[in-house]
Amino acid sequence: MTFLNNHFYLNKMHSTFKIFIPFIVAGLTACSGINDSWEVKGGGFFKYSINNEAETTQELDKNDVEIPFIRNHHHYLLLKIPMKSSERQDQLSIMVNEPKLGKNSVVPGYTWIQVQGSPKALLKGDSNYVSIDQKDDTKWTATVNLHFEDCRQGKCNDSLPPILLNGRMHYWIAEDDR
Repeated sequence: MTFLNNHFYLNKMHSTFKIFIPFIVAGLTACSGINDSWEVKGGGFFKYSINNEAETTQELDKNDVEIPFIRNHHHYLLLKIPMKSSERQDQLSIMVNEPKLGKNSVVPGYTWIQVQGSPKALLKGDSNYVSIDQKDDTKWTATVNLHFEDCRQGKCNDSLPPILLNGRMHYWIAEDDR
């Protein structure tokens, strides 16, 4: 009787295992691209909102962020969102000269925004900063708080309050650039 019980038990286990094989294969296939992530190839994202409205997550390509001494010998952090990659048709450039951990000022002439295809809006006021809380040879993270002219009506209007862009950047340096 023991032999029959063992045989029945093994056949049942074999049938159950055959049912789960497709799920195991699918799970392994889904994880196959895990090494193609930002952590290896470089890039990241910038989550931001304008005037505290709905948050937008913009993916950053490897070349959308320039980090000091990575591929170049410059001394600035430059974050760019090209209009062609933005679902909202926003375009952005943020430059920090000599970036350090903590609060950093931005370079006015190189920091601007175009909101949904509007004319280029420049910085306004003096409470603009990029606060870097991680910067190493693998990952950079920062909080962004910037005020710009309001140019959303097709021209810049100084009588309107400035628009506020605040957000959070995460950028991984490509393995080849470390």
